[in-house]
Amino acid sequence: MRKTTKALVGIGVAVAIGGMALGGASLAHRNGGFGDHDDHRAVAMFDAVDADRDGTLSQAELDKARENRNAALAAHDADGDGQLDLEEFARLWSETTRPLTVRAFQRLDTDGDAVVSRSEYERSLQGIAERGGRRDHHHDRHHHDD
Repeated sequence: MRKTTKALVGIGVAVAIGGMALGGASLAHRNGGFGDHDDHRAVAMFDAVDADRDGTLSQAELDKARENRNAALAAHDADGDGQLDLEEFARLWSETTRPLTVRAFQRLDTDGDAVVSRSEYERSLQGIAERGGRRDHHHDRHHHDD
């Protein structure tokens, strides 16, 4: 299956079964579309559901992903009412987005000492200002790799 097709199917699967789709779609919208980095994230979502690694998603694989989503919802439904209030959802969201949080922290922690200093934090904003608020040219290209 072509990489772009896999990425689009991965995004569709994420939307259908929940989870990281909201965060991924939000990031893509803010960044002007799904670039190479976002494609990799969507392909990873696809691959996470494609248990037999055949490049297609069977109904059984989609059903299993849905079961996993429902189990995650149930695990965070502290009062057992079948719904998530804001606090319950916040715990689910925090757990779900933890890898993104860690990645953002690691990007800011440029010296790798496991803390983000004021200068490292300010340096990230300085890089944005130096580019005039634009993304760098690498992210501005549209990729159509197979």
